[in-house]
Amino acid sequence: MLETAAAWILTAVLVVAAVGGVWAVRLERRDPSSFTRGGDLAWWGLLPAEEQEVYDTAVLDLAEQADLDAQADAEEAAQLAVQRAVDINTLTHP
Repeated sequence: MLETAAAWILTAVLVVAAVGGVWAVRLERRDPSSFTRGGDLAWWGLLPAEEQEVYDTAVLDLAEQADLDAQADAEEAAQLAVQRAVDINTLTHP
């Protein structure tokens, strides 16, 4: 009896999974969630190569500056942590 119930439950789970997979593929084909050529970035392809390069350079410069800022923040945090450790060590081991 228990094996029959388990078999029915397993069959039901597999059927629901198959129907859900087909449904998900159908919805994705109707309304894609990823980039498509006719999407929001279609204007990008219409720009001349020189203008695309200007945008690319600006974005890369911003990313590089963000990376430098993050490195500076990490160094500052490390120095603060070392200073606090020194202060704690000085207070607990006179």
